This record gives sequence, structure tokens and C-alpha cells, in this order.
Amino acid sequence: MKNTLLRPLALVAALSLGTFTSAQAVEYTTLEPEASSIVFSYSQMNVKMDGDFSELKATELSFDPANPESAKVTIEVALSSIETGSTDANTELAKGEWLAIEQHPIATFSSSNVEALGDNNYQITGDLSIKGHTQTVTAPFSFTDNGDTGIFSGSFTFQRGDYKIGEGAWSSFGIVANDVEIKFDIIAKQ
Repeated sequence: MKNTLLRPLALVAALSLGTFTSAQAVEYTTLEPEASSIVFSYSQMNVKMDGDFSELKATELSFDPANPESAKVTIEVALSSIETGSTDANTELAKGEWLAIEQHPIATFSSSNVEALGDNNYQITGDLSIKGHTQTVTAPFSFTDNGDTGIFSGSFTFQRGDYKIGEGAWSSFGIVANDVEIKFDIIAKQ
């Protein structure tokens, strides 16, 4: 009789625990583009230059801090949203020698792997496509859980020559450095 009573109690406890554990899983799936930022910097004649892109969207976003290996993200950046602080520079960078925005209006990052490094630090690897050229990049990032909001902050460097950014007279890395640093703060909601 004692075993007969304990079995249903054990089943109820197991089901309750399973429900509780599932309820604790948190997945961030909605990008907050107005709160997010993508900033770039590079050197031109040994002077640091920077700018940002104000229009981005996630065509795919799924991140659960308890299961980061299953994360997926695809972010598109409207290159026409470039802001350098100079109208002339914005116009120049839109041209074919630089970003060729008319022919290639969108830059895309699509993840292939996310790895947990510990202490809310991660590493994401994926394909970065700019101006019709694609390269694999890896970026370390930190994750901060602010209730129903997640903040992903990180940076990585790519070589502009790999994407044919700055062709012709601008192809010399002595004038404009080859390295371009990207810093990102991506804000997502559950």
C-alpha cells in the first residue's frame, strides 16, 4: 500500500520538476534595433576614424543562455544607414570603390556556431557578407541578462581587402588601414 501511494506522488513530483525546469528556460528571439548599435573604426593616414550603422534587423534570432550551442542569428545591416559624421564621407563610402551600396545594399552576418566560454562570455562564429564577398569571422561577446532583455556586447576585426572595400586609388593599406574593427551591442527581448 505504501508503494502504491508513493508512485503517484513521485510521478507528480517529476512532472512538476519538469515543468519548473522548462519554465526556467529563457530564449531571446526579438531584436530591438533602435536600442542596438553597430560601430566601426579604422585608421586613415594613421588617424582613427569611426562611424556606425543605424538600420539593422534580425531575420533569425534565437539565444538561450542555458543552451548557447543551439543559438542561431542572422543580422542584416542596411549599408545606406552609414553615419560617419560627414556627409561627404557618407557619400564617398556609398560609391562602388568602397561599399557599392547601390549594388550591395545589405551586409549580413549569419552564425554557424556559438560556444560558451564561462562567466557569461561566449564566442560566435559565422559568415560575414559585404559587397558580394563572404568570409568567416569569430567574435567574442559577453551576455547580460536584464530581466526580459538580453544585451550582447562584443567586437571583432576584419580585413577590408577581403571584401574589396576601398578599391582603385584607395586600395593601398598605407592610406587606409586594412583592419576594420566592429563593436556591437545587440539588444534582444524574450
